[in-house]
Amino acid sequence: PAKTESDFAPFLVPLSDLRDQLRSAKVNDVLPLSPSSKALPLDEFPELPTFRATPVPLKNEVVTSLLRAFQCASQDSSRYILQGALLDVSGKGEKAHRIIATDGRQLFSSNSMDLPQINASVILPDHKLWQWKLLAESRPWTLRIGMEKNDSVPFRIDGPFWSVTGKTITGNYPNYRQVIPPPADFKTLLELPPEISGAMTSLIPKLPGKKLHNRPIGIHVEKGLISLLARETADQPWQFHPIGKAQASGPDTVVFSNRDYVQRALSFGLREVALIDEMSPIRFTSGGDLMIVMPLRAMDADNLKRPRDVKPIIEMVAKEKVSSKKQAPSPKSRRPKPSARTPSPPDPISLVESRIAEAKQAMDAAGGSLKRVRQQREDDQVELSGFRSLFNSIKRFATGGK
Repeated sequence: PAKTESDFAPFLVPLSDLRDQLRSAKVNDVLPLSPSSKALPLDEFPELPTFRATPVPLKNEVVTSLLRAFQCASQDSSRYILQGALLDVSGKGEKAHRIIATDGRQLFSSNSMDLPQINASVILPDHKLWQWKLLAESRPWTLRIGMEKNDSVPFRIDGPFWSVTGKTITGNYPNYRQVIPPPADFKTLLELPPEISGAMTSLIPKLPGKKLHNRPIGIHVEKGLISLLARETADQPWQFHPIGKAQASGPDTVVFSNRDYVQRALSFGLREVALIDEMSPIRFTSGGDLMIVMPLRAMDADNLKRPRDVKPIIEMVAKEKVSSKKQAPSPKSRRPKPSARTPSPPDPISLVESRIAEAKQAMDAAGGSLKRVRQQREDDQVELSGFRSLFNSIKRFATGGK
């Protein structure tokens, strides 16, 4: 909201002046704005595009899919055509319109759209504004598509109290359908319960190997048990991190991929996972949303270190819930004193973190021990060399210097 004079006319404000006022401003402060002699004439500002078309209302699920697509768009400046989300209206039928985004290693697709008001497919550019929580969570959104004389296509997205105007990305979007394997190719199908996908989403950022190239992580399926594989360095074995059992069909398999893509797919709620083999794309789906994640060729994929007597995280969670119920006092019993409270059982994710930290500490200690052994060996060699020199001197003296 703003208060203006009756004879108000548009004017430009130097960005430096506006920034200085905002730095010292507090919530609900009033910022006085007025024409400045330092500002350029209003004629210097580019003319805003006009939109005659009726705005297209975007449903909440469409806005959510659009924001997810922007997260999967390319950040590579040399692949300009992929730096946005494609609104594909080429399909026919109910909800046949799609939102597509890819960076060449991950692809997001959602068929939750039905936009008959848009005559041709357009590519909306990605921008840091879409990551702004205040903007992303506001509803509703409307979309306007226009046309300019130089064949560039402007767009405007309006929210409850904001609008973003820009130009769409021009060019031919790649044929995304050819990178999506047909359903018949997938051999292993998994349906992850919410507790398993939630545990995986929480655990992935805490696993070792964040500094490795492509940030690899393995999805290991064996008799319905889902485990994650990770390691700190490329010369170590892959460590098992059992998660829990899921509804699975098909052969056991293991596939490696970038952990960021796997975590993103799970955070989108895509809990139906389909696998082909260790070198084929992974498919995550839920309803009309689909995400394809490309695999990684992992070095020493067979070098696995299985844990001893380590229960899956889901079993640890269930045990923790049972333990908490047993420890909860009955309504009739007296509440124990604060000093006599029974400590709550540890969080299973924290237990996994502590195991990872202990393993890293053990590796560091082993490295230190190895260093000390090498130093001791060098000292022994120097000392042995001194003994040999002394022995040779005594020998020459005993033989009369010969």
